[in-house]
Amino acid sequence: MAEPEVEAASCAEFKQVGEAQFRDLTEEPKRQKKFRWWGDEGQARRLRDEQTYHYVRWTFVAAVAAVIVSLIVFGLTFLH
Repeated sequence: MAEPEVEAASCAEFKQVGEAQFRDLTEEPKRQKKFRWWGDEGQARRLRDEQTYHYVRWTFVAAVAAVIVSLIVFGLTFLH
């Protein structure tokens, strides 16, 4: 198998079995793949967290803007 296929198979194995069972690996190639996989998973998790933070922040800003616009419109109805 080519290297990307082997690495994809290892990643699938890590996901299926879980992190706990791979903590005591003694085979060096598998250990290196495990560390790469954990790094990739951590990077993906950080990216997801960052995107979620930005989404929540902009949703909050939109909600506050909607409240402000509503208060202005409500106030203008009393002026007429």
